[in-house]
Amino acid sequence: MIDNQREETRRAMIYRLIHQARKESLTNMRAEDMAKCMDVSKVTMYKYFSSKDDILASVISNFKDYLRNEDIFSFHEDDSVIVRYQKTFEQSLMINFYFPEHFFDDFKNNQPFLYEEIVDAQHFRFTQLEELYRMGLENGIFHPVNAAIFVLDDQVILRRILDPSFLIRHNLLLQNALMDYYNMQKRKLLKEEYLHSLDDSPVKESIGFFVTKNSRYL
Repeated sequence: MIDNQREETRRAMIYRLIHQARKESLTNMRAEDMAKCMDVSKVTMYKYFSSKDDILASVISNFKDYLRNEDIFSFHEDDSVIVRYQKTFEQSLMINFYFPEHFFDDFKNNQPFLYEEIVDAQHFRFTQLEELYRMGLENGIFHPVNAAIFVLDDQVILRRILDPSFLIRHNLLLQNALMDYYNMQKRKLLKEEYLHSLDDSPVKESIGFFVTKNSRYL
């Protein structure tokens, strides 16, 4: 129980730090600033982490765990490929919000060994998405898509939508823009007969929760 509580506390501290990664380089951040982001003293921070390198490794460990999320990619028999796609869409939103492009450049330039772990996790997710699109195609539910380009869509467009300056320039509300993008993607992927019976409420709820929770960070 004590070990579980310790791990939960570590995760909570890392989660607070990851928010800061949206704005600045983690690898160049001082230990004092890391502790401030975690909302703890430097002494308390070092009770849970042995060093700055341990903190950075924990950030990447959390990133890897999320990309390898078993709830998304375990392919339970009671989950349709459509439900699985909706889960991957929600995951793409979270990835592109919490881990912007400069996050990857930061580790690539300053922590190459940890960056290799990032690349491995990204490759795992991509192969799982390829398998999902293949299953949907074989079951007659999905149109044929180029997995690499479909994933690139998320990386490019979601990041632009999550940019406040883009929303202001085009007079858009974040929640509406995210739903518009989801609707656009599902029409490209799903065949017509499946669009009519699709339950979008889980995605609407997830987007609404995301916007409410993270609006102050945008």
